[in-house]
Amino acid sequence: MGNWKEVLPLAPLEVDAFLYPALNCIAVGEVLPGSGRCQLYSAEDRAEKACGAILESIADLALRQTPFRRVVVSAYDPPLTRAGEVSRVVAYAARGLTPEDEALLRRFVEQGGTVTASRFPPSYRANASYYIPAGAAAAEVAPAVKSRRRFIVPGGWHQDDLLLTPVEFEGQILGAISVDDPRDGSRPTPATLRALAELARMAATSLSRTEVRCDPDQSLLRILAEHCMAGFLVTDGDSLSYVNGRIVELFGYSREELRALRPWWQLIHPDERAMVLHPTGEIQRTGVRARGVRKDSTTVWLLVRSYSLQCLDRQAHLLDVLDISDQVQTEELLREKAMHDPLTGLLNRHYFDETIHTELKRSQRYKRSFTLLLTDLRGFKRVNDQLGHARGDDVLQAIAQLIRRTLRESDWVVRYGGDEFLIVLPETAAPVDAVAQRLRTAVELWNREHLPELPIALDMGWATWTPDRPCTIRDLLEAADAQLYAEKQRQGLRP
Repeated sequence: MGNWKEVLPLAPLEVDAFLYPALNCIAVGEVLPGSGRCQLYSAEDRAEKACGAILESIADLALRQTPFRRVVVSAYDPPLTRAGEVSRVVAYAARGLTPEDEALLRRFVEQGGTVTASRFPPSYRANASYYIPAGAAAAEVAPAVKSRRRFIVPGGWHQDDLLLTPVEFEGQILGAISVDDPRDGSRPTPATLRALAELARMAATSLSRTEVRCDPDQSLLRILAEHCMAGFLVTDGDSLSYVNGRIVELFGYSREELRALRPWWQLIHPDERAMVLHPTGEIQRTGVRARGVRKDSTTVWLLVRSYSLQCLDRQAHLLDVLDISDQVQTEELLREKAMHDPLTGLLNRHYFDETIHTELKRSQRYKRSFTLLLTDLRGFKRVNDQLGHARGDDVLQAIAQLIRRTLRESDWVVRYGGDEFLIVLPETAAPVDAVAQRLRTAVELWNREHLPELPIALDMGWATWTPDRPCTIRDLLEAADAQLYAEKQRQGLRP
């Protein structure tokens, strides 16, 4: 154990947050049990402890601020340069690895495994990172901890892909951040690469200052808080006692304006305010999705986690605030794609299957009827046969939009498969002959104008749910299909 001396106790601030491991770096020592004092170590011990805390904190931040579920943050000694010297991994922090992967990494370090600057090939540079696709990894990239998960997103992440971000300071590589196993199976986005670059910059700044860790103004906690991509704010009743630079950027207020704001929770949209102020159950662990209200009244989607603080015998809270606007926008786009048919833009069968039971329950509750109308395009096969499938797709798109325009805003139009369309008419009782006739007329007029040489028309069948004759969705579909079949027979056609 290194030399130590007693120092005055730190301010009684107990943080129940993921940054807790880094707090010891402020005093570069350990709290002596029952004494309220800190034990200070020699410079060598201090550097080792500070380095470990930095790597652990950066690994936790990488899990929170990027979509990856596996992270390894390593430190090299001596630092690498672009000249190609050989170095060793002397410390690392890992998250999300299996015991077998951990053992492989541990053996590599214990056996003095070496690394060189060639593990960062310039041809694979992406922002400040290096994205090395499967099959192209340089031999110097070792140990290769292969992902246990197979990815199925077309053009997405492969289990043998590598994404390395060097931790650079003044031309030297002090270590690296390696990530794997993206939650959505996608390749890294520009936002992800920016987040990794920011984490590497934080790690480089922190590692380069391990020798001045006793100066509170240069403490790791202050560095992480002020340069972190996440926002941090500390509440004191209805006011804010601390905000970091990211909060200033996110909300558009100055620090002075934020500290003068009463109550501080007007920064949170009213619809999510209660969950942020009083998180319970799983939300307390995973965080709350909430809209932040900026100074200009615009909103930004945030992930907010709250941690209790005991400071000077007063209860306070630390809020960890992460901008997830890009993620929410991506999720919205994916939801839209999941609900809509890519060719026609109409709702798809998956949406119908997921949502129709909600419509049934609503009709049961309010005792209101609704109708399912099933249609297909008579003569459409000849369009494909004579004009080709590309022209057939154009016709389907045009008819789909024509049907959509002919109906009410509240009606659903679903591409049910091939040239079949399923229409849901809420609060519509039988007969629906008028609706059917409008649709037939609209298609007939379009056909005369745009495709007179190949007659096409709508065949239809429908069934209505009424409160006095309840039935299942399957019953309605079968009844509508039977009526459609009967109409085709009357036309002398096969279904």
